[in-house]
Amino acid sequence: MSTFFTTVQIVLPISLLILLGFLLRAAGVLDETGCARMNTFCFHVLVPAMVFYNIYTADLSTLQNPRILLFCLVSVTAVFLVLMVLVPRLVKNPGQVGVVIQGVFRSSFVVLGMGLATSMYPGQDMSIIAIASTVVAPLFNAFAVICLEVFSQQKPNPGKILRDVIKNPLILVSVAALLFLLLGIRFPAVIDTTIHSVSSTATTISLIVLGGGLTFQEIGGYKKILALTVAAKLVLLPMIFIPIAVWLGFSRMELLCLMILFASPSPVTASIMARNTPGSDWQLAGQIVVFSTVFSVFSLFGIIYVLLSLGLL
Repeated sequence: MSTFFTTVQIVLPISLLILLGFLLRAAGVLDETGCARMNTFCFHVLVPAMVFYNIYTADLSTLQNPRILLFCLVSVTAVFLVLMVLVPRLVKNPGQVGVVIQGVFRSSFVVLGMGLATSMYPGQDMSIIAIASTVVAPLFNAFAVICLEVFSQQKPNPGKILRDVIKNPLILVSVAALLFLLLGIRFPAVIDTTIHSVSSTATTISLIVLGGGLTFQEIGGYKKILALTVAAKLVLLPMIFIPIAVWLGFSRMELLCLMILFASPSPVTASIMARNTPGSDWQLAGQIVVFSTVFSVFSLFGIIYVLLSLGLL
């Protein structure tokens, strides 16, 4: 029973923030336009600030054991490549192929990662997740740009794909923060404090805005493709990669990091990027975000409960 209540204490704060956003939208405090603008603000300012600060202040000793970074790199790349081959054979609408691919391989690693880790290990060093984000964030964003551009209904432009990858704010701040960390560059205290103040709001505001953006009005003919995508995202990937991670000896914070990587829902930025890619079915992308978020509350609860019961977290 103690394991059950521990699991509730880990998952509940995240769920309540999302629910708060949903209730604020229902009460008219938030609206669609406001949520869209706040999502853009989170994507370009708050989340990059959090990524930068977490990497910038990370413990360099984490890099002495790069196993987890290698696992993230290999596993995410393998999933992406398999999906690039498999999904076009199963999904006939070209505008939906890239959306489904990113809906499966991409997760809310940065936002939910820090939120869950803080709930589970309050006050502990989050360097492992911060350093892992230097691999995960660039990979997710680069691969998302590639699959959306390649399978949009326009001829792929390699130059545009490369420019979009390079200009992605999460990639830029990850590279910059890693350089600052490796070179030992530090800002004056007043700038440090400002960045920390901005970054500390990222998880809370992002989750509230995520809840405010949840709508269930455009399911339409998406039911089958939604069910398959969400099941692959929240059930299939964790069933494959969490046992592999355990077999390789990952546990505690490292295993939590990998669990979040494969078991958390599709991020709001997936919908934003699809909306900004001509030819992509951004409404499907939005529904994948909605339903993977809703059902992740239950799937994450189950996964965390099992791992806690086995003494792995």
